[in-house]
Amino acid sequence: MQVFPAEQGTRTYMVSFRRGEYIIEALREFLQAEAIDAALITSGIGSFDRCRLHTITNTGLPPEERYLTLEGPLEVGSLQGSVAGGEPHIHVVLHDVANDVHYVGHLEDGSRCCFRVELGVVALTGVRTRRKMDPDTQLVDIVPAEE
Repeated sequence: MQVFPAEQGTRTYMVSFRRGEYIIEALREFLQAEAIDAALITSGIGSFDRCRLHTITNTGLPPEERYLTLEGPLEVGSLQGSVAGGEPHIHVVLHDVANDVHYVGHLEDGSRCCFRVELGVVALTGVRTRRKMDPDTQLVDIVPAEE
């Protein structure tokens, strides 16, 4: 287990995306503009008209994944995640309204806001992190930036 205390405090943001914005791509721009390296994405709601996500398909190592592209109306029940090294990692729970199917997975680039998406972002001031893949297991961990 790794622990990253925000000894210098936090900065809290409510980020609202508008129709047609790509969530991950626009969030990256915001994180860069605000010089946010490490953060928690504490909440998220909204709607997509296009969602790209992936989910695991096995429990062994290395992990295997399935990628999906969904076209909308897609109602978002929850978005949450983390930021390490300035890179967002967000999971989503959503409802495909037209097909009455629910999906859960890792949000990917290319996911587009339909009407509105709102995120709560808590930046961890003074915390520097990055993601590092274990070459043996192919699992990705958050580690201190200098590691």
